Amino acid sequence: IVVHHVIREASKRDSSYLHVAGMVLQAITNVRATVSKAKHHVLNFGLQKGKTAMGVKAELRGEDMYYFLSKVVDVVMPRIKEYKGVRGSSGDGSGNLAFGLQPSAVGMFPEIEINYDA
Repeated sequence: IVVHHVIREASKRDSSYLHVAGMVLQAITNVRATVSKAKHHVLNFGLQKGKTAMGVKAELRGEDMYYFLSKVVDVVMPRIKEYKGVRGSSGDGSGNLAFGLQPSAVGMFPEIEINYDA
C-alpha cells in the first residue's frame, strides 16, 4: 500500500507544510514518510523537475500494511458521515484500488484524533 499526500503550499512557501504532513503520515501509518519531488518541469506552476518538493508518501509492507488497511476499513470509513463506499470503477483488473479521503477524515484516525483539542 502506498499512502501519499500532495501539498500545494509546499512548492510556493516554506517546507514546514511538508514536515507536518510527514509527521501526520508517519503517525497514521507507523512508517517513515519520504518527500516526493516534481517529475516534470512546469513553468506556469513554478515546478522544477527533481527540485520542487510536492508531497510526502509512505510505502507500507507486511504487518504494517494489513494493520493500516484494517484501521481504515474498520475505524475511519464507518465514522465518515454520508459515506457511500468505494466505487467499483476505482480499481483495475490487476486488483489495484485507489481512493481518497477528505482532510477532515484524516482527523478520524485514532492517532490523530487524540491530538485534537475538544
